[in-house]
Amino acid sequence: MGGGPAGLYFAIALKRLDPRHDILVVERNGPDDTFGWGVVFSDQTMEAISEADPGKRRPYQRRLCALGRY
Repeated sequence: MGGGPAGLYFAIALKRLDPRHDILVVERNGPDDTFGWGVVFSDQTMEAISEADPGKRRPYQRRLCALGRY
C-alpha cells in the first residue's frame, strides 16, 4: 500500500471495516523528504466518503476550500 493520501485513507478504512486485516503502508521516500500536494475532492468523491464513512464528511467540509470561494 502506498503512503500517499489515498493509500493512507484506504488503509484506515480497510482496518475499520475489518480489524483482522494486516496492513503495511510503505513510503518509498526518505523520512526527511517532503513534497507539497493538494487534494481535490469532487462532489462524487465526497458522496463516496459519506457512504463509506458518514462521520467524516462534515469535518472535511468545514476545512475544505472550494475553488473560487476563498
